[in-house]
Amino acid sequence: MTPSRCLLPALSLTLLISWGSLYYAFAMLAGPLQAELQWSPTQAMGAYSLALVLWGLSSAPVGRLIDRHGGRLVMSAGSLLCGLLLLVLAFTDSLWLFYGVWAGLGAGMALTLYEPAFAMMVEAYPGAHRRPIGLLTLAGGLASTVFWPLTHVLVEGLGWRGTVLVYASVHLFVCAPLHWLLLPAARQGRWQAVAARESATAVPAPSRATQAMQHPAFWPLALSFAAFGFATSTMATHVIPMLEAMGRTPASALAIAALIGPMQVAGRLADLLLAGRLRPLAMGAAAVALMPVALLALWATAAAPGLFYAFAATYGAGLGLLTIVRATTPVELFGTAGYATVSGHLSGPSVLARAAGPLAGAWVLAQYQHYVAVLLLVLACVSAGAASYWLALWRRRK
Repeated sequence: MTPSRCLLPALSLTLLISWGSLYYAFAMLAGPLQAELQWSPTQAMGAYSLALVLWGLSSAPVGRLIDRHGGRLVMSAGSLLCGLLLLVLAFTDSLWLFYGVWAGLGAGMALTLYEPAFAMMVEAYPGAHRRPIGLLTLAGGLASTVFWPLTHVLVEGLGWRGTVLVYASVHLFVCAPLHWLLLPAARQGRWQAVAARESATAVPAPSRATQAMQHPAFWPLALSFAAFGFATSTMATHVIPMLEAMGRTPASALAIAALIGPMQVAGRLADLLLAGRLRPLAMGAAAVALMPVALLALWATAAAPGLFYAFAATYGAGLGLLTIVRATTPVELFGTAGYATVSGHLSGPSVLARAAGPLAGAWVLAQYQHYVAVLLLVLACVSAGAASYWLALWRRRK
């Protein structure tokens, strides 16, 4: 059955809303809610870190649910869950309830963000999923650009509680209906049909998720995704003070960091343009190499200050491509059957590592009192991530 023409635009919109309201908006909400409720930054950020941990732990079970029941039920339930929890959040004054809400929102992230949406694209466009996935990542890449200023405006006009109520309403009355009306109710056998046509050298179709985890390429790939998750989350929280510690003014540091976002979009556009000319695994092998190159450029800025902008451009492009790599590589290595489960098992360690990254970076900074130590930690992680990815490609035919 041909997917609805509205499927891709609808999922792009729900991804924009979900990433913006669940992942990015917290940075703008944290200050006002701390001021009102008299909570410390550590208390508030602890709840957000808990959400990331629950997101990681929920990824594999969510993948299994999608493979068994399809995306309509799972993503619709996720939007309803997020909307209801945001309603509770808008009226909470209890720190324990605050943590409980964010724990639930972590599970909601697993139900509504990239992994389930990518699974829907693999199902809806068998053999032609790369371009739709790339278009979805463009929407996700715009989430911070849209929701940081939007949240600021809403907080100024409605306060943080009113802003959360607006986001709860959008999940309940926009995202949930779109998921229910436009997503396929079940897989309808398409993945199995595609799997039957796959090469005999690929992982067999029966028990695909279990067999994928036993494949020689699986664990190097999982390690690669976890290493990149750790490194990119560390950089997300430390990049601006790191740039200032390396001699940039606050305004200059902000300008350099601001370049990363547009370069993510540029990297994803480049993938869309090259999708017909460069195979996904070749793109992946090149994309993972961009991250060590970018951080080496940042390390060398003491000798050549112009490399600050080379770092931002290269790092942003690599960051944008990595999202597509995480979505397309499992299909290329393990096939389409059981994709959501396999993707969930691969993304779980990555999200957990993402939650640990900022804390580990802060610990290293406290120990060594210089951001060069943090930079070297991140450089080591992305180098290990690139090496693990290349190892997974080398082992794919074993």
